[in-house]
Amino acid sequence: MANVLIDGLKERISNAIKINQSIGIMLPGSNYSDLVQALFEYINSKPEEAWVYVTVTKPYGTLVKQYEYLLEAKNIKFIDCISRAAGILRSDSNCIYLESPSMLEKLGLEIMNIFKEVDEDTEKFLVIDSLSNLIIYNDAEIVTEFFYHIVNRTRAKDIHTISLAIEEEGLEKHLNRLIYLNDKILKVRDSFI
Repeated sequence: MANVLIDGLKERISNAIKINQSIGIMLPGSNYSDLVQALFEYINSKPEEAWVYVTVTKPYGTLVKQYEYLLEAKNIKFIDCISRAAGILRSDSNCIYLESPSMLEKLGLEIMNIFKEVDEDTEKFLVIDSLSNLIIYNDAEIVTEFFYHIVNRTRAKDIHTISLAIEEEGLEKHLNRLIYLNDKILKVRDSFI
């Protein structure tokens, strides 16, 4: 069943991101691991594209331990917003470590700096994992302002954006405001397929 779910998620993401500049994915926490696996498998299957994956949910070290093929992937760069805040001091050539997930201005600069190094003809994609966690670490209004700014900058630079939002009680109002800034919304449910 998990493979069917992952294949279905990959297909939905693939179809949506091809025709939309930005997509937002709302999902329950129970589907988070399947969605991340689908995203990484999709990214790994597209070596000709350039991806930046911002993680505010799991440390980079945990992601590459779980999905070892990411260590070999040349088409994805990571920005880890939580390792240093948790006291994990690492250095990796494929990852930029921010001191804290509350450093939104620095996060925006790092995203755009990575894409400046990518050939102009290469298709570019940004994944923000997750808006829910950004709201936990920051004031919701500041996250809204940051996300609005990032979506507009990425549109101007022809960078496709995928933003994840994990449904959490008490955050619905803020997440709905954020997620609807995207061109397309995908809602994942427990009974998705």
